Amino acid sequence: MTDLSAALSMTQLAKLAQSSNPKKRDQLFLALGSLCAVKPMESLDEAAISEIMFLLNKKAADNVKQQAANLLCAKEWTPRKLVLSWANDEPQIANPVLLKSPVLTDDDLVLIIKNSSLFHRLAIAGRHEIVESVTNALIIFDEPEVIITMAANSTAKMSMETFASCVRISRRHDKLRLFLTDRADLPRSLIPSLFAYSNQEERKLITKQFGVDADNFSAVVRQAVLDKPRAEKTTTISDDPELKIARLVSKLAKANKLSPSLVIRATVEGKTLLFEHAISHLADVPVEHFRSAMQRGPSIALALACNAAKLERAVFPSLHRNLNDLGYFHETLSGEIAAKSVKAFTGHSTAAAAVSLRLMAGAN
Repeated sequence: MTDLSAALSMTQLAKLAQSSNPKKRDQLFLALGSLCAVKPMESLDEAAISEIMFLLNKKAADNVKQQAANLLCAKEWTPRKLVLSWANDEPQIANPVLLKSPVLTDDDLVLIIKNSSLFHRLAIAGRHEIVESVTNALIIFDEPEVIITMAANSTAKMSMETFASCVRISRRHDKLRLFLTDRADLPRSLIPSLFAYSNQEERKLITKQFGVDADNFSAVVRQAVLDKPRAEKTTTISDDPELKIARLVSKLAKANKLSPSLVIRATVEGKTLLFEHAISHLADVPVEHFRSAMQRGPSIALALACNAAKLERAVFPSLHRNLNDLGYFHETLSGEIAAKSVKAFTGHSTAAAAVSLRLMAGAN
């Protein structure tokens, strides 16, 4: 591998790695890291040295891990096991590998997004050339700091749906509108909405960037995007908004296009009717039963419904927060309520969760 392998046998390295002196272990770890940063490990003992570094990393102080991560974050030959350990560690250790490591796959990044903290997602949002599967995972959590960082990352590839969510969220965030205006890949169909949410100065930038006619745009766009439609009295069942939503969900289900992502997107967009019907359908519980259960215990009922609908547990906190923010219910996810919500996932199969939801609603 290096001069170190000539000076020390694997047995000697292993003994040093097991030293009871933390300072000596940390010195060995950084020495191996420095050598690994120079060139790939090419000896027959590559696997053994990788394992020794992994074991040393486990016992290393955070500042030593951070130094090692900075040394090796951009190297494609850094041991994968070590990179994954750093990527899921404290933010100051994870940041360099989340931003730069070529060892991490898109699937790795999606998994970290789902299971780690806001700070980990913030680092991934700024990573060079993240793909649509990664940005789709980031948008789900509806975290303004992450979304702004992602929009500012001109190399981040975003789907039409992710761009649409960004534009909707930009109504509340000036900085996000500016970064979206600067993106040449913003779908043209979303320009009217962005224009409508913008102030006068921002609109000048939009007209310049995308070549739109502001004079003809302003009145038409504002009416179409911002103004509420006039309420019209009607007695026809076909115009009932809830019936329309129920039919849409049923149609999507028959076409095998109804998925947990629709439930998440509905809460991000504030479409509570769509949320109710989509999650009820996926959980195989009548929407009336779901509503009744939510009235009796919103956090626990939501957790049971998520389990029954096969939504991942990692998504539950952000879903809970979105619904609280919308005023759909008001309940803090802490203490006994949080513990019972966790049990709704860990203590039930999806089928059992659906049954528990019906029982909670008082259904027979």
